[in-house]
Amino acid sequence: MNELHKIQEIERYLDGEMTAPEKEAFESLLRRNPDLQREVSGHEAFLSQLRGHGQRQDFRARMNAIHPRAAAPAHQVQPAPATIVSMTSRRRTWYSVAAAASIALVTSLATMAIMQRSAKNSYTAKYEDVRRVLNNIQRSQNALIRDINNKNTGPANPGTYGGTCFAISRNGYMVTNYHVIAGADSIYLQNNKGEAFKAVSVFEDVSSDLAVLRVADSTFRTAPLPYTLKNAPSRLGQEVFSMGYPRDEIVFGMGYLSAQTGFNGDTLAYQVSIPVNPGNSGAPLLDTNGELIGIITGRQSTSEGIAFAVKSGHLKRLLEELPKEKFNRKDLKQKNQLTGLPRVDQARKLEEFVYMVKVYN
Repeated sequence: MNELHKIQEIERYLDGEMTAPEKEAFESLLRRNPDLQREVSGHEAFLSQLRGHGQRQDFRARMNAIHPRAAAPAHQVQPAPATIVSMTSRRRTWYSVAAAASIALVTSLATMAIMQRSAKNSYTAKYEDVRRVLNNIQRSQNALIRDINNKNTGPANPGTYGGTCFAISRNGYMVTNYHVIAGADSIYLQNNKGEAFKAVSVFEDVSSDLAVLRVADSTFRTAPLPYTLKNAPSRLGQEVFSMGYPRDEIVFGMGYLSAQTGFNGDTLAYQVSIPVNPGNSGAPLLDTNGELIGIITGRQSTSEGIAFAVKSGHLKRLLEELPKEKFNRKDLKQKNQLTGLPRVDQARKLEEFVYMVKVYN
């Protein structure tokens, strides 16, 4: 949505003007988009400040109307001394009330501002994506600049952001998170051998935070995919594992499924107890049978080891929207080669199909 439309939708949401389906769709997008969360919180605070300004103006107008009535006009006959004392006392009372009310109003507004800022910081701190900032880390000797050959050499610049992607077809289609490649001028992928491949984004779904990439080289091919896409929901306590690039080499992580819904009850995602770090965004999440059950999207910053992953069922619906003549859906329906293998052998087979994503913008 463009900026004007986005502001209009935020105001409709805050004013309660959305229908129930519209509100549900907007809140689903809000749960998955930290940038939109910050915009909504900021807009809400701005509207609160406007209302507070209006209240102060109204209060000032009422005080100005009170003061002339409290002061005695010069042309009136002077009242008796007792009356003068009484009017002076009332005038002092009005001034005291006005001063106390002004102090109370300022204190209340300051308290509200502090509470809103604290609530906003608390809210945005709970969920964070796990892409990594590449230009702020020390590059290793295994960086993408390894000069294997001219065709498979990436740029010497370390890039802006990094994440993980994995193959969903043999001819170069990959899946990662939308927030990893958002605003990218160019994208490079690196495999576990250090080879680099230029890629382009061919499909983006902001609501689920997923994106489909394609290797630009039309001759690119992989071996048959060793994993399959799981359609049935996974159960609580199910052991899971993932492989991603929080470093310049692939890293294995293992855990278990801890909740059927993701951040803030998002039904499109799982909550997983598994270690994730910046760079794990877009990493595949598999069960012990080697079936793909989700894609790592982020983590809960206030709790150690709690991550979130988009469910594979949503990925399946997304892939159905890709052109059939270009994307071969049968690649994810081949026989699962990971079932029954020891974990070390599953990891060895999987790592050939998991890539580091390097974004330049």
